[in-house]
Amino acid sequence: MTNTEDAQDAEIFQRETAAFGGRFHRDLAPAPVKAVYEEVAERAKDLIAGARNAVQGLPPIHFDFIHNAAINAVAFRASDRYFIGINTGTLFMLRMVIGRMLSDPRVFTSIGDPSEEVGDLKPMKDYRPDADAILRTNQILTPRNAIRGAYAWFLQDQAIMFFIGHEIAHVSRGHVDYLLAKRGMPQASEFSKSATNGDKESRIERQALEQDADRRSIISRIDSLRVTQQKPRYTSPPWSPADNSPFPLIRDWTVSLSILFRLFGDVRFSGAELREASYPPLPIRRLYAEMVGKWMIETEWDAALKKTATNAMNQGRNKAEEAFATILGESVSMHGFVQAKSRAGINHGMRIEEYWNSTLVDKLRPYSYEEF
Repeated sequence: MTNTEDAQDAEIFQRETAAFGGRFHRDLAPAPVKAVYEEVAERAKDLIAGARNAVQGLPPIHFDFIHNAAINAVAFRASDRYFIGINTGTLFMLRMVIGRMLSDPRVFTSIGDPSEEVGDLKPMKDYRPDADAILRTNQILTPRNAIRGAYAWFLQDQAIMFFIGHEIAHVSRGHVDYLLAKRGMPQASEFSKSATNGDKESRIERQALEQDADRRSIISRIDSLRVTQQKPRYTSPPWSPADNSPFPLIRDWTVSLSILFRLFGDVRFSGAELREASYPPLPIRRLYAEMVGKWMIETEWDAALKKTATNAMNQGRNKAEEAFATILGESVSMHGFVQAKSRAGINHGMRIEEYWNSTLVDKLRPYSYEEF
């Protein structure tokens, strides 16, 4: 892509995201901040390039950041081009929370040397999923131990890659074009509060689209872990020395995913939200992501890893919950996740899947770059 095309895409991106905060001009940020954004942007471009290699005919997708304190992302089409934007609040909140966790010697005690970290850290104040609010009351911390710092980077990277992969799926699987053509919706955004716009059909449709994007991104992330672990020269992560088995990779990937979904708190949902929301409740999305991950590991990696995957995911989820409880000064709570595993939660997930298979796949085929 030429510099002129890059500039044109940046202008379109600014115009289309102005109502949400507009394009974040990372060139004007302090050098350390700019470096972080540049690294994420390069990772995103690599992920998009990989998707274009895998999906024949998938057009270019411009990636950039939106200057907005909320945790969110968006995929859209404008001027016959595709765009993905990640809110700056997403990176900040991941950096803040994960950095705080690994700077606390009571958290992830098996990672690196916790004794190098500062003791007696006070709980985070006035926690909420809002970067501006958190920055006013809390200090950004960086782990002192090098191995714990590397682990913090890995967790943040995996969470962001899942997020970006989800947005790529909105484009590659036809969600963006379908919503624009059939529903008049210019953007596909994430993690919105429960919305009740539209009729019953449009709400279950949107929930199915979100679940499909989650599924596609999870499949991509698990395949990436598989490729990494099966490389002839693969040894082990520096935070799990001498263990080159799939277990630590699956466990730590689950930690990253759990942290991403838990940034919003131990979210609970009501029966009304199952029927009326335009987005699947976060605990259900989280449970579904784990289920897809296990399916992918068993079918595409190694069927013998079924027990390993289950144990690794259970451990990763529990470690993330313990970490959140410690930095917030609360007792461990998994109410939302337990609620997702209830009969009502499971049945709702099955309804979404049934709607996808019986109705939505055929609607999306004319718009999708992928084959269903």
